[in-house]
Amino acid sequence: MMDPEKQSSRMTVVGLVVIALAIIGVAVLTSNPVQKAMSPTEVTATETEPSAATDEKTAAAEDEAAATDEASAAGEEETAAAEAEATGDDTAASSDEAAAAEDETAAAADEEGAAAGEEAAADAEGCCKPGDTTPPLELVKLVPPGGLHNPYDWKKLKEEHADDPDYLVKQFRLPGCNECHGGGGGGGFCPALSQGVWFWGNDDDVLFRLISEGSAEIQKQGFVRYQWGTVHAPMPPMGHTIKTADHLWRIISFIRSIQPPGANPPEKVIPGKYTPPGDAPAQ
Repeated sequence: MMDPEKQSSRMTVVGLVVIALAIIGVAVLTSNPVQKAMSPTEVTATETEPSAATDEKTAAAEDEAAATDEASAAGEEETAAAEAEATGDDTAASSDEAAAAEDETAAAADEEGAAAGEEAAADAEGCCKPGDTTPPLELVKLVPPGGLHNPYDWKKLKEEHADDPDYLVKQFRLPGCNECHGGGGGGGFCPALSQGVWFWGNDDDVLFRLISEGSAEIQKQGFVRYQWGTVHAPMPPMGHTIKTADHLWRIISFIRSIQPPGANPPEKVIPGKYTPPGDAPAQ
């Protein structure tokens, strides 16, 4: 058997070792590394810190993307506004140019109308002149009713051609007037021109138009017949046969020359009775 003292010493040593191991274990367990490793809160906190940083980076990226979108939208709005402004400017410029062109066209038309009016007025005031080669049918269109005046005095024409007593009657016969009204205008199968009887008036204007256009045409234009003769037949248009206004004025001068005294203007004036179509009848 073991000595009781030795056995007691051994037990004491074993007890001390156990106590020492227990102290070491407690120290290990209470150390920071072990507690950090065993603490779920710290693990969670550790895991959370990187997550929060990531969220901050994500939010910053999103903010930057939003700012980029805003800048892009602002740029698009500025571009659209610039395009709209440019389009508006172009449209306004085009409208201004179109308005200016219309004004120029209207001004040109007014000038042309004024020039035509002045020309017509000049024709009316200056009509008619000796030697006029205008075809009779053109002259009656250029000069308004009442504006045609014979530039010749039949008496002066006879004096100028005193060496040819038949000068005026030759003017009458050249286009064939004698075939209907007789060789000297004294009548044939058409009325005589020498009796001082005027069916449409006896002023220069109505005689020129009657011979040029014929009785049917001047009646359409608004002229009114005063009376009929023994022959109820229309006067045919001679404006195509008589080539110039000057020649027709000489024929009218011949007609004046064969009238009885006092049958011509200014002793006897029977104006052409004219009413523009659509107006009240002439009195």
